[in-house]
Amino acid sequence: MGRLGRFNLLALIVLAVIVAALVACGNETTRSNNTPAEGATAVDTPQLAINGFISVSAGGAHTCGVRVDGAVECWGDDSLGQTTAPHGAFVSVSAGAAHACGVRTDGTVACWGDDGSSQASPPDGRFVSVNAGELHTCGVRLDGSVACWGSNEWQGNYTGQATPGDGAFVSVSAGWIHTCGVRLDGSVACWGWNEGGQATPPDGEFSSVAAGGAHTCGVRPDASVACWGWDNDGQATPPDGEFSSVSAGAVHNCGVRPDGSVACWGADLDGQATAPDGEFASVSAGGDHTCGVRPDASVACWGWNDYGQATPP
Repeated sequence: MGRLGRFNLLALIVLAVIVAALVACGNETTRSNNTPAEGATAVDTPQLAINGFISVSAGGAHTCGVRVDGAVECWGDDSLGQTTAPHGAFVSVSAGAAHACGVRTDGTVACWGDDGSSQASPPDGRFVSVNAGELHTCGVRLDGSVACWGSNEWQGNYTGQATPGDGAFVSVSAGWIHTCGVRLDGSVACWGWNEGGQATPPDGEFSSVAAGGAHTCGVRPDASVACWGWDNDGQATPPDGEFSSVSAGAVHNCGVRPDGSVACWGADLDGQATAPDGEFASVSAGGDHTCGVRPDASVACWGWNDYGQATPP
């Protein structure tokens, strides 16, 4: 994006609060936290949720998020271990259909949950990002190359969603049976199942891309959103206006606008496309539910909740 993303804004707020706390403890141990120094002007500071979240990712029937201290916490269906995250510090996490993967602070990737197609068995090496899909996972390595693992077929037929193209990418997004990524020049490349045109991106530059069920959406440099692929529930017909980010779910999408409000479109049978009011720093659309991180580091979720996937801690 051409502007400071809300992820970065949230991280800066967290850092500022920590630094301010350390200074206050070291220099003025007797002063009340609510009393400004003599001659100083009181300034309102956003109150962060205690050990809140810096990011969240909605999967099939589970959700995972990275807390301020780097720990990953998951909730929802755990029938295949998808909400039993390993210990340690992470910089990001991505929830797939029934598995999840995250990038640790040393750049290695750890995965957990369903591994029936090896989607939770990452390769060695260091990554800058990882994204979990239905039965496959992809990540961007330090040199910009994309590595994918897991299923490369669907119902016994080769589909190629785990066979990335050559060249360097800045980001990658794994969908149901297809994958898309943004190249260094801003163009989007997709691979995998393409029956609905979900792997045939339009020309032009994109700042980010999100692969969903059988559709794909991306944010262009002018902050408009373009979508392609199946549109049976309006999931490939985005609203007008500017967006800072977009996330594609199974049959719906949600995006954060520059003012922090969230707009969703597509299937809404379980309320997954009915976003609550208020500001958000980020949003993630899953199977039939959606979750977002607010500026105070708290998480709000909406939509299908049979397994508690929309009930954050």
